Amino acid sequence: MMHRIARVLLGVTILAGAAGATSLAVIRTDKEIVIAADSRVTSLSSEEAQPDMCKVRQTGNAIAAFVGMVSASAGPNAVFDATGTVDAILDENGTLAAKAEKIRSTLGRQLERVLGFAPRTVFVQLNGFVLGVVVAGEDEDEPVMKLHYVEFTLSRAGALISSVSHCPGDGCPRGVLRIVAPPTRDIDFHDTGEHWARGYVQSQIDRGLPTIGPPLQLVRITHRGLDWIDQPLVCSK
Repeated sequence: MMHRIARVLLGVTILAGAAGATSLAVIRTDKEIVIAADSRVTSLSSEEAQPDMCKVRQTGNAIAAFVGMVSASAGPNAVFDATGTVDAILDENGTLAAKAEKIRSTLGRQLERVLGFAPRTVFVQLNGFVLGVVVAGEDEDEPVMKLHYVEFTLSRAGALISSVSHCPGDGCPRGVLRIVAPPTRDIDFHDTGEHWARGYVQSQIDRGLPTIGPPLQLVRITHRGLDWIDQPLVCSK
């Protein structure tokens, strides 16, 4: 039995931008939402290079952006695919806020199953941050730029914790929301949304870490829709 468990644990494959190994910056105002991300995907269980990923995706009337553990597999009964799950939920009817809550509950159940198979070394590399999902856009017949951020973290005891920040709403009482994921205190907010987001993510890419890499992805979302400012090839397919 112990040999079987060991084989299962060794078979856990997690594709991630772990804490310190991924970069996402988002700012929301009444007029626009700007999202910047790097493109690299890394594996916590392998040193082999993974294909670049478009971390900013458009589905229906919403934009989804991802940071952290986006895919994992620990056998047929423990498979985790954040992008596929989020795409399917965003294609459903309902408000963006309701979809964000469904994303939180659905991904939470999937993550708990997969992390239950993960060896302790995976938790150390995650360093408390597991996954962040941004849902941005406008609901039908309501011309308000909305931004909902779903975050999954681990407690010191290893329990999965999930939360949703809503903007407008409790997530941004003054109407402005800035997100850097994983969280950090090293931020300079004295700039426009586009320059701040681009500058932060580019500064992380310039660190030369093997787990954060170009090309930079940068979009602006307004009442007119999505406008790519920097669209790498991986996001044009």
